[in-house]
Amino acid sequence: MNIKCVGSGSKGNAYLVTDGFTTLLIECGLPFRKIQEACKFKTSQIVACLITHEHKDHCLCVKEVLKRGIETIATCGTWQALDIDPFHTPYTSMVIPYKTIRKRGTFEIMAFDTQHDAAQPCGYLIYSIETGEKLLYLTDSYYCKYRFEGLTDIIIECNYDDQTLFNSNDVASLKKRVLHSHLSLDNCIEFLKSNDIKGVDCIHLIHLSDRNSDEERMKSKVAEATGKRVVVF
Repeated sequence: MNIKCVGSGSKGNAYLVTDGFTTLLIECGLPFRKIQEACKFKTSQIVACLITHEHKDHCLCVKEVLKRGIETIATCGTWQALDIDPFHTPYTSMVIPYKTIRKRGTFEIMAFDTQHDAAQPCGYLIYSIETGEKLLYLTDSYYCKYRFEGLTDIIIECNYDDQTLFNSNDVASLKKRVLHSHLSLDNCIEFLKSNDIKGVDCIHLIHLSDRNSDEERMKSKVAEATGKRVVVF
């Protein structure tokens, strides 16, 4: 599966994913112009945009995405938090209930609940019926209670390192929020080791904290723990 990072982190998230037949946009937390540039202005080829939650670094240009006629998928809680009525706004779609499979192009898409300080956040499991590839997308969640089989690609948050966070100059309230809303290096590794990753080609680490992460340390620790190729976006 081809994965292109348009942006990752608190300044904005967006990823283009294709199996060679269908293109999806995961998150739209950047100016729409950057997304256009990333796909060489062929936004009409984007079959759907998947949003995990309502924080601006994940959905900054959602109204522009809808205006351009790109179907956008999110939970009911996310639409409510964005003050968008999915029943009366063209190109909106809901993933309710969780764990219901929706088919878009050659992809089967399933949302699952995540743990974050948002209205109704979710992650996505994306399966290509053409290539048999299965992508897991998990971000902005301090924990994931699910285990997944047959994964071939993973995009996963690795936001902070406990040691770096505790030694940082951030105020206690901010540290507490990070601990209860984002995935740490240790929890990321624990999650990866508890899932079926034998068929995974590459693990993509995303949403690293600007202040509380060490990119090279995280990359080497995840590679050492999983035996997989690791790329940091």
